[in-house]
Amino acid sequence: MHSPSSKFQGLFPASAFPGVGRVPDAMVASVVARILAVPLPSFMHGFGYQSVNMPFVEIYDSNGVVGTGFTYTLDIGATVVKTMVDDVIAPALIGRPLSDWEEGKRTIIALTRRLGATAFTAALSAVDIAIWDLRAKLAGEPLYQLLGGVSRAVPLYGSGRSGQGFSTTELIELSLGYVEDGFAGVKIAIGAHPIDVDVARVTAVREALPEHIPVMVDGSERYSYAQALEFACKASHLGLLWFEEPMLAEKVFEYRQLAQTSPIPIATGEHFQGLAQLQRYLAETGIAFYQPDAALGGGIDVMLEMARAIGRQPEIAIGWHSLGDLHAHLASAVPATTWLEDFPIFERVIASPLRPIAGKVSPPERPGHGIIWDEDALAAYTLTSCPKSVGKLTTTRSRK
Repeated sequence: MHSPSSKFQGLFPASAFPGVGRVPDAMVASVVARILAVPLPSFMHGFGYQSVNMPFVEIYDSNGVVGTGFTYTLDIGATVVKTMVDDVIAPALIGRPLSDWEEGKRTIIALTRRLGATAFTAALSAVDIAIWDLRAKLAGEPLYQLLGGVSRAVPLYGSGRSGQGFSTTELIELSLGYVEDGFAGVKIAIGAHPIDVDVARVTAVREALPEHIPVMVDGSERYSYAQALEFACKASHLGLLWFEEPMLAEKVFEYRQLAQTSPIPIATGEHFQGLAQLQRYLAETGIAFYQPDAALGGGIDVMLEMARAIGRQPEIAIGWHSLGDLHAHLASAVPATTWLEDFPIFERVIASPLRPIAGKVSPPERPGHGIIWDEDALAAYTLTSCPKSVGKLTTTRSRK
């Protein structure tokens, strides 16, 4: 009889990650998962959320060295993600060598195949990020180096200060603030207003910003094909760098149509989970920019597989979605990267978030992913219960 993972032997081959050979092997001693409710900065409340749920994973080796990983959810789902970590992934890790992770992951994927990708992929992402953080710490290398990369500075754009609830005047002021803070580009959220109103808002921002600062727009999957094309045509004179996620990511045919007809380059990819969805897009759509997210799409090794697939088509670029503190490492390991995004959903729990210098950021040189967590904030925002009667998480105490 074949093992459950035998049909997945092609996934995560050891030859694809040669840096793992430099990692001293260690036993996984424990896997600890918890959920944080991280308050968003006040300027992000215009997106309709006050906080983001953050499943947070710590993986300890037998000597007490710890790697950390994370994912995130909005409104619901965090408890399901934590359950997947606790009940499905952790038992396959604890007591086994760290070097067995790829084989263990293939087995887990095989056993959970009929559960669907969503919550499982989010859980797998958090664990995989923690595994790679731990591996890089044990090797004494920054993550990008373990991944075979060379440190480089990549342009960083800001997108958290552009919520739909701001007036045009506020939107201009906040966008100019990004320029004053040294960011290389600005992204504006659209889709909640009538198309003509959004075109006017984007036009006002574009005219207020220096000419050398690129402007992007994000439709947050709010449009139909016809609406997306209408916006693109009416905003074609603005020279926008890209038009992000105008439609649901599942609408592959419509994205192919839009990529062919839009005068603005189209971007998508933050909701891709695993390599297969990306491969279909690459084969069928002609999308110009892809925006993978390691915390949502499967973790570090899946992101590298995606990046390699994108890199085979040199006319396509990567602009990593959110989490610049983590994705800076992937940007240094992936030549196709042209942009990183600052969307500061975790800024309240990071002690020293990356800041742009001359519009760019480089990955930290500390071993691992190099994110320094604010331990007091992690404790303050950790959730203690999820009452079944209402299905909402409660915090130990509030934190401003």
